[in-house]
Order: sequence, then structure tokens, then C-alpha cells
Amino acid sequence: MIYLFCGILSGAVLGAICVPLFRREETLESAIIEETQWDLLQRKKEVVLGNIQDLDFEYKCGKLSEDDYQKIRSEMGAEAALVFQEIENIEAEADLDAFIRRELNARKSKAAPSATSCSACGASNPSNNKFCAECGARLKR
Repeated sequence: MIYLFCGILSGAVLGAICVPLFRREETLESAIIEETQWDLLQRKKEVVLGNIQDLDFEYKCGKLSEDDYQKIRSEMGAEAALVFQEIENIEAEADLDAFIRRELNARKSKAAPSATSCSACGASNPSNNKFCAECGARLKR
């Protein structure tokens, strides 16, 4: 009886220890892993703009001198400009990819004729048809 009780107790303790190790949770760490560079830059942009807003508030409250304010503000402005430039570069690359896909699709559609007319009845048929959809005659290629 004691052996059974000890076995059940040991199993419960081992299970309580191991369950969190194998459970997949939607935590902040897993969300950060799945973020793209654009997402990280957007978050950084929000932080930088918030810091500039806080700096402006502290200056208006009289906590900073004019020289300190101008120096810190120029540093934060430069950092914000870098973040904006990186975001713009990523967005421009995405637009370039979309432009290339559109251009390829346009060139592919020009290369293949879109319709073939039947010599027997004159009906228009898709270029991949071997026989006319109207009269059934064999289409010439």
C-alpha cells in the first residue's frame, strides 16, 4: 500500500514538473520570435516618438535647460530619422517586389495569345483548347 501511494505521489510530482516544460504558450517571447524586421522597426518608431514627446513635456515643465533640450532633441531626431529611413527602405523593397510580379504577369499574358478563333464557325476559344467549344472542329495552332 505504501509503495502504491509513493508511486502515485512520485508520478504526480514528476507530471507537475514536466507539464510546463512541454506546454506551448502564447507568451510575449513567442510573439517576439515571429515578428518581422518591419514590426520591430514600427515598435522602435513608436518608442522614439514617445521619447521625443516626453522630452518636450519635460522641457515645457522646466526640468531641462535650453542647451540640454536642444542637444537631446537633435540626437533623438537623428535616431527617429534613421528608423524612418529603414522603414521606408523596407516598404520600397516590398513595392519593388510587387512591381516585379505585376511586370512578369503582364509579360506572360502578352507572350501567350488569349484566344484562338475557329476556322469553321469563327467562334473565339481559349488558346489552350484543341477543339472549338461551339462546333467541335479541330482548332489549328
